[in-house]
Amino acid sequence: MKKMLSFIAAFLVLGGALFADVTVKDLGDGNAEVTFVFKGAGTEVLLVGDFTDWQNGAIAMTKTDNGFEYKKTVPLATTLKYKFIVDGTWHLRCQVPR
Repeated sequence: MKKMLSFIAAFLVLGGALFADVTVKDLGDGNAEVTFVFKGAGTEVLLVGDFTDWQNGAIAMTKTDNGFEYKKTVPLATTLKYKFIVDGTWHLRCQVPR
């Protein structure tokens, strides 16, 4: 039973990672442009994190050809913790490293 639960937990984490993508571009001025992309199904995707006071400051992501997208400029040494809320359901807590 424990093996099955471990497998399911690992599958959910890895499966969620297939739907999310984050890129970090060094802007050369001490800042970075972070692009969050959610590629899963949904009609409304919100981005929340430590930079939005979590749910209270949820940011609506823009629908694009690649999925849902949001870009943010931050100081280069910033660590961002975030999650997506897809149609009201929380998904995949992640961290963008420094």
